[in-house]
Amino acid sequence: MQHRAISRSFRTLAGLFLLGGLWSTGAAQQLEIGHLAKASTSDEHVATFAFRAASAGILTVAVRSTSESDLVLVVTDMDGQPLPNGRSDQDIGGDTGAEQFAVTIPRADSYQVRVETFGSGDATFQIGASWIGFPSLETPADPNGSPRSATRLAMEQQTVDEALDGAAGDYWDWFALSASRSGTLTVATRAEDGDLVLEAFREGAYAEPMERSDQDLQESGGNEALTLSVRAGETLYFKVSAFSGATTVAYRLQVGFIPD
Repeated sequence: MQHRAISRSFRTLAGLFLLGGLWSTGAAQQLEIGHLAKASTSDEHVATFAFRAASAGILTVAVRSTSESDLVLVVTDMDGQPLPNGRSDQDIGGDTGAEQFAVTIPRADSYQVRVETFGSGDATFQIGASWIGFPSLETPADPNGSPRSATRLAMEQQTVDEALDGAAGDYWDWFALSASRSGTLTVATRAEDGDLVLEAFREGAYAEPMERSDQDLQESGGNEALTLSVRAGETLYFKVSAFSGATTVAYRLQVGFIPD
């Protein structure tokens, strides 16, 4: 969570795997394991590479800019949310166009590798990848660990008791709320122990939050809150994660709504 912060408009993902709620902006290239490939990326057309894992394992990806551009490397699941430790903006050796890292792939599934420019502009680059299948690294799918399996919330005031367990692969929880009326929505977390982060996303845009709370309200690391204006028919998604991913945190999510 200490990587450079910048507000990026969501670049919708597409390609070989088209999902409900995810719009296509062009065909993804297949990620070539064991070979170097040349490609380009831009704000409007982010370079996206499709990868299908037959099991859990370790995916290593490296990029080098050929146009003196600042690059960011991201590995995501099918919904477009970055995997744990799935973002590289290290500027290796002081070179802003040099990124590489190894990412744990938790289970057999389809994944995406994105190469973005930091800020804006166009870039050309080389990309290479290697893969080690490692079935014993598999972690079970979290029941509400992705937008497509998010826990549904009602607009009426309510509370939900939940818990995170990073050691078991439960790094975050997703919640979805569909607004039947326009108004002001407040979502808050409360936890006696632990440090939480609360983020809000628009439907289909899960790579970068529209709002983020890491305020530690009342000097408590587990107390976060977001207040948003919503329109009738709009669906918003909320993600609760631990500031330190390997921790266990029990928390309560609270929802309140004031109609226009």
